[in-house]
Amino acid sequence: MDEWRWPRWVAFPMLVGLLVQLAGCGSPATPPPEPHPSGPVIGGIYRRAFSDAFLTLDPAQVADSYSHEVCRQMFDSLIDFDDEGKVVPGIAERWEISPDRLIYTIHLRPDVRFHDRTGPDDHPTANGGRLVTADDVSYTFHRVLDPSARDRRGKIFSVIQGAGDYQAGVASSIAGLRVLASTTVEFRLERPFAPFLSLLALSNAFLVPREDVEALGPAFASAPVGTGPFRWAGRQGNVFFLRANLHYFRGRPYLDGIQYPIIEDERERFRAFLRGELEQVDVPDPEYKNVKQNPRLAPYFQEVSRWGVNYLGFNVRKPPFDNLKVRQAINYAIDREAIVKLILNDRARVARGILPPGIMAYNPQVRGYTYDPARARALLAEAGYPEGKGFPEITLRFNRESIHARTAEFILANLRDIGINCNVREADFKDHLRAIESGEASFFRLGWTVDYPDPDDFLYSQFHSRNIGTAGNFSGYANPKVDELLERARFEIDPKARIALYQQVEQMILDDAPWVVVFHYTTHVLVQPNVRGVKLMPLGPAFIPYRLIWLASATPLVP
Repeated sequence: MDEWRWPRWVAFPMLVGLLVQLAGCGSPATPPPEPHPSGPVIGGIYRRAFSDAFLTLDPAQVADSYSHEVCRQMFDSLIDFDDEGKVVPGIAERWEISPDRLIYTIHLRPDVRFHDRTGPDDHPTANGGRLVTADDVSYTFHRVLDPSARDRRGKIFSVIQGAGDYQAGVASSIAGLRVLASTTVEFRLERPFAPFLSLLALSNAFLVPREDVEALGPAFASAPVGTGPFRWAGRQGNVFFLRANLHYFRGRPYLDGIQYPIIEDERERFRAFLRGELEQVDVPDPEYKNVKQNPRLAPYFQEVSRWGVNYLGFNVRKPPFDNLKVRQAINYAIDREAIVKLILNDRARVARGILPPGIMAYNPQVRGYTYDPARARALLAEAGYPEGKGFPEITLRFNRESIHARTAEFILANLRDIGINCNVREADFKDHLRAIESGEASFFRLGWTVDYPDPDDFLYSQFHSRNIGTAGNFSGYANPKVDELLERARFEIDPKARIALYQQVEQMILDDAPWVVVFHYTTHVLVQPNVRGVKLMPLGPAFIPYRLIWLASATPLVP
């Protein structure tokens, strides 16, 4: 998942009251979760700010972290992840896997309902929308793989038999997807694929109802209908609203709703939190150590390693980045340790490789690049640019965010030290990503955070030549040997053999230097003292179970 935003908000007290009224009318149609020892409270609005608006609310189009986070509150997939990243049942109640690991038979829960887009489902006598069936599973996957649709992210599901033919338009349906009964569906794979169940937990696999998708058309992306613990409740200006789904199959959430104001400046987000206007906030780098050392704030701060990597990408098909020695020289020119220490206040982990700690096949002995200006100058000379003479002026592109701007200035100084003149260009993320996906951007900052906890999600999606372009390989990198090993690794069942293959591939990619890997993320959150139930996961903040969050009092306690 492209990781690009860490989160301007004007208070709308009338709208807050409206959302409370909408979410609170009627009594729950399903019982609330089991009582917490300290007594969970039903009600309240949870305010969590973003730095920019999310790009879409259509799961089939999700490719950024904010869209993913909001959609995960409104939709469910067949499979879910627990707080350790392991697969657990979602809409699927259980499953069987054939001995040859080619057939997955999925049995759905019989009690999952879509939100009722037209009916009064907040009324105590309402039952919610219609029940989910296996036909909805089939429709969802055919839709995300539809060859005539733009911005679909279905290529990852090509392991399903016939999915590639269907997406290419040479088959009328996905051969390996069969509805066996109203609550039973079968997936048949081309070859055994160890992390297949994890694919069924992806945001692009969130189940959608055909009748609402077809009735709304493109408007579905801004007025979604799902099965999740919260429902879409509209927007007013720069504030987006969700309200509790009282008929959620796991029990109604404790909260009455969630509010997502847009506050572009990270310092203003932090000030809004201190004024009690937000329940949750990301901490700006200048405030990081202060928060950790503040006895009033530190108890409400959480931080964990996140499975992701921040990097500088090269378009290896465009000069001067089509020259391996140029790419390696820039790798040696970047002082990652100083960036992490001086720009990020030691709140990230310097990256030597692509795979983050905690992911299978992570290799602490991988041979990455150290800060070595002398080696960088030598390589630049070998590339035909002694002391940078004759090197063309280049531009580093990044999405608009103060942390990225500060990092870019540091990188420019590193490059000047070896004779490279580099400019910067910043844009909002939508335009930034468009430039990268189109190949217009030759040198760019981006990040990747895990969609599913497997090395395949990092290495295959980002570096296999089949994924060049919008599928994730934004560098245009192509190495036939890497392709071959990635194909072998993703269909290898023996875990030890898979690990060996992925570690070999990672080293080959690093040697080819299509990226400058800079740091591995941490995820953190600061909440008000009245907030209960927030638990961070290495998968990222999108996976916080907001349905289990509750507010111990109506008034935030942080002054």
